Amino acid sequence: MSVATHLGLDEPDSEVLALAGQRWASWQVTHPELRVVDELADLPAWLRAADWSDADRVLLALAQLSAPDGGDDVAATGALAWVLLPGASLLAFRLGRLSQRIDEILAAQLWVEARTFPWKRGHKVAANILMNTRKGVIRDLGLGELSDRTIPFPPTAEVWTDTARDRQPAEPTPEHELQDILELATSRGAVTVADGDLLLDLAHAADLASPARCGRGHAGLMAPAASEAVAADRGVSARTVRRRAARSVSALRTVCGSTHQRAFA
Repeated sequence: MSVATHLGLDEPDSEVLALAGQRWASWQVTHPELRVVDELADLPAWLRAADWSDADRVLLALAQLSAPDGGDDVAATGALAWVLLPGASLLAFRLGRLSQRIDEILAAQLWVEARTFPWKRGHKVAANILMNTRKGVIRDLGLGELSDRTIPFPPTAEVWTDTARDRQPAEPTPEHELQDILELATSRGAVTVADGDLLLDLAHAADLASPARCGRGHAGLMAPAASEAVAADRGVSARTVRRRAARSVSALRTVCGSTHQRAFA
């Protein structure tokens, strides 16, 4: 089962989405930000084409309608979770090795985050909901965050001096640079889960090959060693892999703008 199936959002005429569609016009009266489309069904396509700030205002309106201290409307919760499904599906793929029940666990956490987003002071709705969903899943699996497994030292401890002296600056790997960008892009529908899968495979291959970050560029994603390794694994040509990756990278640039240009320099 998928995340969408566990949430009951796998069909556009599901109970929650049908109810949200019926209430869309009334929501537009109280929240003019939602007047960007006439029907809820058209919202995902609009989000894919919209500027980030415009999309964020629409998502924030849905978050307010959803929250218990806002509209307290579970239909709005369903609508918000529905438009975030691309990002949630990619997240489930990335965390899949942690549990055979990852779709179920992630679906439950996504619903909680969509229902309780702090809309009064919130922004970057999609990115924050997906980030908090990931944290909640990790916590529910009993893995904890890195901070849960650390030992506190006072500021005067010698360990800080030793660490500062021995620490070597490390350049982020292509795989790490892609992670937060893909969550945003898939939540906006700019790339599909399959696109994200391909880029993550390329990033992993590029990281192993440690190609120079120059020439064909794109953080090593287009390096021959990386594309040929992924092509061999998928049974396609390296040229096909590079063409698909270039199209996806172009979409990521459009969504992320100058904020993350360094990742693809």
